[in-house]
Amino acid sequence: MRSWMRCARTRAPVGIVVATIGLIAASTAAARSQVSITRDRAGIPHITAANFRALGYGEGYVFAQDNLCTFAEQIVTVNGQRSQYFGPNGLAVNYSAGASNTNLQSDLYWRYVKASGLIQRELATPPPNGPLPQIRDLYTGFAQGYNAYLRSGKLRDPRCKGKPWVRPITLADLFLRGEQIVTEASAQQFIGGIVGAVPPGVTVTSGAAARSPVDLGALKAALADSSGAAEGSNGLGLGSRDTRSGHGMLLANPHFPWRGTERFWMAQLTVPGSYDVEGGTLEGFPLIGIGFNRHIAWTHTVSTSRRFVIYQLKLVPGDPMSYYVDGVPHRMTHITVSMRVGGRRVSHTFYLTRWGMVFNLPEAGYSWTTNTAYALYDAVAQAGPRAANEFLRMGQASSVKALLAVESRFLAIPTFNTIAADDRGDAYYGDVGAVPNVSQAKLTACLPAGIPTLVFDAARVVTLDGSRSSCAPGNDPGTPVKGIFNASHMPHLIRRDYVENSNDPFWLANPSAPLTGFSPIIGLTDEEQGLRTREGNQMVAARVAGTDGLGPAKFTIPTLQAMWQSDRSELAELVLPALVADCRAHGSAVASNGQTVDLTAACSALAGYDGTGHLGANGGWLFSEWYARMPASALWADSFDPSKPLTTPAVLNTSSPATLRALADAVLALRAHGLAPDASYGQVQHATRGRIKIPIPGCDTGCFNAIYAADGLSTDPSSEAPYGEVYTGSSLVMTTELRPSGPVSQGILTYSQATDPTSRWFANMTRLYSERRWVTLAYTPAELRRGRPLPPLVLTVP
Repeated sequence: MRSWMRCARTRAPVGIVVATIGLIAASTAAARSQVSITRDRAGIPHITAANFRALGYGEGYVFAQDNLCTFAEQIVTVNGQRSQYFGPNGLAVNYSAGASNTNLQSDLYWRYVKASGLIQRELATPPPNGPLPQIRDLYTGFAQGYNAYLRSGKLRDPRCKGKPWVRPITLADLFLRGEQIVTEASAQQFIGGIVGAVPPGVTVTSGAAARSPVDLGALKAALADSSGAAEGSNGLGLGSRDTRSGHGMLLANPHFPWRGTERFWMAQLTVPGSYDVEGGTLEGFPLIGIGFNRHIAWTHTVSTSRRFVIYQLKLVPGDPMSYYVDGVPHRMTHITVSMRVGGRRVSHTFYLTRWGMVFNLPEAGYSWTTNTAYALYDAVAQAGPRAANEFLRMGQASSVKALLAVESRFLAIPTFNTIAADDRGDAYYGDVGAVPNVSQAKLTACLPAGIPTLVFDAARVVTLDGSRSSCAPGNDPGTPVKGIFNASHMPHLIRRDYVENSNDPFWLANPSAPLTGFSPIIGLTDEEQGLRTREGNQMVAARVAGTDGLGPAKFTIPTLQAMWQSDRSELAELVLPALVADCRAHGSAVASNGQTVDLTAACSALAGYDGTGHLGANGGWLFSEWYARMPASALWADSFDPSKPLTTPAVLNTSSPATLRALADAVLALRAHGLAPDASYGQVQHATRGRIKIPIPGCDTGCFNAIYAADGLSTDPSSEAPYGEVYTGSSLVMTTELRPSGPVSQGILTYSQATDPTSRWFANMTRLYSERRWVTLAYTPAELRRGRPLPPLVLTVP
């Protein structure tokens, strides 16, 4: 100590001190202007920087390496330029919203969004509704990094290299992308109807959609509540009571499109001491959307909550652009946009009311007449920055209770439920997001009679009387914006055993503690549950009891993975024996085209089917094709029993002629594609990567590992793919244990990291998934080094 004191008292020359200070300052500045990117052997980048702008720079750069062309096309979309580059009559497909519009319709809508000044208002608004400083820095850096890669000349993807529609991106572009993400369950569903809404008597020249006949069945299918919907997910949060170690565990299993920017992309993002999260995010959203940090892991499933309300307007006689509220006329405002299409200029006017934008919903019979119009109240419009703020704070949460507090503060989760677990052994479920504040009492008082009531009964789409101010959404205390519920009126629970959701309503997030008493706009109770919900809860019960043949009771990471990979078809377990017996009893059936089809080989194929989605499951594809053609209304002979929600209905309706007619149609479908009735999933269901077809396991008949492949029947625009090509289903899959010593996780990105066909990361994880293999998700630098990563890339941030 004395020696050190003597040295400390010795004065160094002033020049040396100044030089030393200068070197330290320069070194610190250099560190703050650099970002390190280390890819693991699966191609997942681990990105570390001293601040959020540098972090965003590295993320934008490495993301562009993998997916620049895919994202560049989305930038064309959200700037309303598709007609210019891809023609006005081509399709702009939103794979997640399950909607497609012409390029012209899409362009007009997005030009309206830009002309409305939305992005400028968002950027000028303080938090929580405007971006936090970290978000602004992250997004700024992301755009700079993406642009740096574009300038580097390293782009090889032939889909867009050298194309005129590829350009540098801006901060505004990323917030437009954010608006697209948050409105996928609201405005994005209705772009055709928004553009199609014109005053009666006005000639349509803007590519507005022609009016279609009323089709409540199509409306119900488009906005389905059931876990049978393709764009869904499974989430399973395990608490200390149900794991062998007594630690929290999570299965993240979103079912999202395999094409477009609604694919997930994986990364670890680290600003030491501030943010350290690993997982996946939708392309072009610079924060981790599903993942884990040191203490918690979380995932999302598509929620049944409606993020929108429709208002029926009573128009002023003789003036279809004015409407009454409490007997007082109000004039609509409007925004007109225009663009050049070919050699002509196209203009379109959007009309706005106090309730929202005027739109048509043809499937419901909602159109603008001389007496009535309809307006879309969108609770998540303008929530993009708030959602980004929320995901930042979610990634910083240290427990599921803290996570719930974040969700309760920002109330910006779009479209999703949240399922989570933490290292304290708690598991969490919540549907806590931006939902219009429409109570049961308000619905009863304000739902108009006639067609709006039929629409609600058929599809749970809420229409309210726009002629009364008392029908406005309510206001709860503590919300960041008016007109949405606060968390006390939304379903959530924290458990020590488990929570599970597979896209059915909140009711049975844990069957031993049903959630009830919430507004129907969030979801319904005492309703039939989807096949995945039923199977998931049954598998959990068997695993906790140790009766599933996977080893001692309760969960470990290996048994959680084995349960998910069992690929059991809940539907096959329920109906396959009866279907085989019915098939053999008749021997033949008349198909929908009137042809009599011999079912002998089909009966044998189904009798030999093992009831799974495994690659070698002979007869599985025939069973899937039968289910695709079997009318849901004719499937069951028994009824749903609310006292037995996980086991009813369960009896195949063999008395219906539709049962064997669907089987005959399925046989003909296989025959048309040169397939025998006993074709396996591995022979048909695939992902094309270059010239190679990679066989894909999983099924769409109640497999927890849901996989949807093109069968020529689906109306989902993303299903327009070659027969057997997978278009949606299990995407990002993670199994994570939250140990006191840190998280332990393995996962897979089923379709791989890159959409660039020249990338080494274009197919690698797809092959691993086909082989039922997992990737270790290294969280600490030591774990990353043990995995023998690629050499780091260090970038200097300008």
